[in-house]
Amino acid sequence: MMKKMKRAFALLLSMAMLLALAACGSSGTTEPPESSSTSGDTSGDTSGDSAAVEKIDSPSANLVMGTAGAGGTWYVLGSGIANLVTKYTNINMTASSTNGTVENMRLAGAGRLDIGMTQPPADYDAVMGRDLFEGEKYENLRWMCGGHYSIGQIAVPADSDIHSIADLKGKRVAIGVVGSGVRHIVGNGLIQLGGVTLDDIEIVSVNQDQGTEALQDGTADAAVYSGGILVSGLLNLSQSMDVRILSIPQGSIEKMAETNPSLAAAMKYVTIPAGTYKGQTEDVLTSGFITAYTVNEDVSDEAVYAILETIYQHSGELEEISTSGSEYTLEGGLAEGCTITPHPGAVKWFADHGITIEDPLA
Repeated sequence: MMKKMKRAFALLLSMAMLLALAACGSSGTTEPPESSSTSGDTSGDTSGDSAAVEKIDSPSANLVMGTAGAGGTWYVLGSGIANLVTKYTNINMTASSTNGTVENMRLAGAGRLDIGMTQPPADYDAVMGRDLFEGEKYENLRWMCGGHYSIGQIAVPADSDIHSIADLKGKRVAIGVVGSGVRHIVGNGLIQLGGVTLDDIEIVSVNQDQGTEALQDGTADAAVYSGGILVSGLLNLSQSMDVRILSIPQGSIEKMAETNPSLAAAMKYVTIPAGTYKGQTEDVLTSGFITAYTVNEDVSDEAVYAILETIYQHSGELEEISTSGSEYTLEGGLAEGCTITPHPGAVKWFADHGITIEDPLA
């Protein structure tokens, strides 16, 4: 009898232990780790985002936007806009790294991109089939909106005999590579404001970093920069050698509007305050060049409207991505830089926000 009781007790004890182990195993598989439940980063939790985020009315679509080289301002802002559109609408937008202005117009015109970032008047040239687009018209391109301004700057050694843009005639100028906005828009625009053409200078075909090196080693007499007011290449140059930044003449943009209205429409005066760069003792007057967003006409009116509404409603998030995002407002650059026929969806969106966008080609 005693032996039977001992065996029964042992059996009950074994069952109790098994039940306890099972309970522990169940607890470990159903409860999420503490880090998953308390982390503030929910970027990977798409189900939670979809429930929390209020979507802007929009069609379902997959769109690709061409930006520029990875790491640059265009790529950063383009990726930021794509992420916001994907988050707040039913549109899935992807940002693609490209060679920038000229390539974006060709790809968007060919339907390989839906949206392309550009610097006017490259979009105008693509529609009209002129300049770099001679023999290839992309009449299906439409303006969607403007954005931030890239500031053009021309630097020369401080001991140079070049004191104005007009003095660049016959000089070696590092002005960007073929097909780049630095050469064909910013550099070309700046020297035209000073009464000089590309035919008047000896072109040094290098990118901005190489332009800095060319000034340092004396293989260029001047270098063109495009970026923020404090552009890194010029900042680094000013730390290694004394430089002077050339001013554009007062009234030069208004004068250009008489001969090249599509380029003048995309420009504005910008003052670089004294002290921005080492050794800069005076304010410098230069020009900003608008960044525009061009779309293929096949992108629906509703999609364009939703994209603009997303930028408008969430411009604060865009500013967190890049300081240049602060310009993506109605008071900033959103309504600027229209040099080609605007997309109907953009015309309606701006009209709904009290702004009339005219067709400059009508």
